[in-house]
Amino acid sequence: MFLFLYGTATGPLYRTESLRAIIGRSCLEGHWLYPTLYGEPFLTKPPGHYVAIGLCSLPFGEVTAATARLPSALAAALSVVLMYGLFFRTLGERAGLLIALLLPCSVLWLDKVPSAEIDMTLVGWVTAAIVLLYRAVEAEGRRVALGFWVGALLCVAGGALTKWTAPAFFYLTAVPLLIWRGRLGLLFGWRHLVAVGVATAACALWAAAVVHEVGWDALADTVRKEAAYRFAPKASKGYPWAELVTYPLAVFAAHLPVSGFALLTFRPSVWKRWDARGKLLLQLLHCWTWPNLLFWTLVPNHNVRYALPVSAGLMGLGVMGLLAWVSTKGNLPPSPLPEGRGSSDDPSSEPNTRTGSGVPSLPFPSGRGLGGRLPLLLTFLICWAVAKVVFVEVVVPSRTAGRNAEATGAALRGHVPDGPLHVFKLKDEGVTFYYARPAVRLSDPQSLPPGAAALLIEQEWADRAAFGHLTLVCCMHDQQGDPIYLVRRP
Repeated sequence: MFLFLYGTATGPLYRTESLRAIIGRSCLEGHWLYPTLYGEPFLTKPPGHYVAIGLCSLPFGEVTAATARLPSALAAALSVVLMYGLFFRTLGERAGLLIALLLPCSVLWLDKVPSAEIDMTLVGWVTAAIVLLYRAVEAEGRRVALGFWVGALLCVAGGALTKWTAPAFFYLTAVPLLIWRGRLGLLFGWRHLVAVGVATAACALWAAAVVHEVGWDALADTVRKEAAYRFAPKASKGYPWAELVTYPLAVFAAHLPVSGFALLTFRPSVWKRWDARGKLLLQLLHCWTWPNLLFWTLVPNHNVRYALPVSAGLMGLGVMGLLAWVSTKGNLPPSPLPEGRGSSDDPSSEPNTRTGSGVPSLPFPSGRGLGGRLPLLLTFLICWAVAKVVFVEVVVPSRTAGRNAEATGAALRGHVPDGPLHVFKLKDEGVTFYYARPAVRLSDPQSLPPGAAALLIEQEWADRAAFGHLTLVCCMHDQQGDPIYLVRRP
């Protein structure tokens, strides 16, 4: 948790972090139901992440760079705890500790934890949903399965209300897993359908409330445009055929060296080492990783960070491959389950969590054989901790150097101390966030009240026909170094 919190207050908000933070600030102003930006609905993303920023900022009374980044740190910690619990329950304490240590060791996590971006909050929801999916499949036929299905689908709903893509990650895992196990009928069973009904009702209630406030067209058009942006190739570039190769390689490379061990899990000899519960976990991780990676590879407008919810699946496969590799090097046979503590052939039997001595009993000898490679593991973790320190202390300050959002915001407060500041086409939320006063978007220059201040971009300032009646106060620069003009209406 320390490594996740380390860096939350380092450096000003970067790129779209400012957008997330300024919308999160609107929650403290009472806009909890749907995101608002400059007083207007901003529905390109659901409100989940912005609400999280608002809740984390409530105890402090304001949104700061640190509180805006806090949800990502909490979501990362939750994901680690969930994966630890999944591996501990299935493979034992040492395997759980190994996934907890190695899961954050990815370039993607290094960049996004902490961050005010949405991605890690989505990771928390998706990880929780898929861990509960595992429990639902494992508990098939028992009464507790309903609770696991409802919990999983409520997490999917929470993810969908954070970023629209959450259901895709869940069902691109669930459908292949159940087909693989010959249990696709579970998706048509009453437990899953009840869970879908509960989750759908939650999302429908939110959508109905938003439609009541802003109208159906505003919500539907925004969602339609978001889908078109993701799934339609850019007309100027066409379909990115070359990225069918480079995109999955980039995702894989972002998780090296642990992802390299994931390839070992394709070997039949590795599968033979696990009992039924271990094989179910291995199936889950494969279905979590490869169908989702294929989907985001085929989507035309993708980014490596869009695959971040796949990270836990890929790193989980890497850990299982690492355990198999260590065992093979140590010439260790699989260890059977103690008599009376659960069936090695039945994944729905009660898990073998503790022996009489209080030591986890493993369906696979993941603990034995790691000892000889403990120095190598510790060296890797120390190197990763050093990389984290370098990233926070060197990379973060250097990438925001010269952007001057804080200084520009402070200068704006000096000229317009009480607000509101009016904007038209300005899209530099870093400047307006650090201005830390109300800002309102206008569409018509003539609607600017007498004596009010506005911030113009260079294109607007050059349009003297529309903006010539405004008086220049001063010229500043945005985060990209382009001129922006503070003006007043006489």
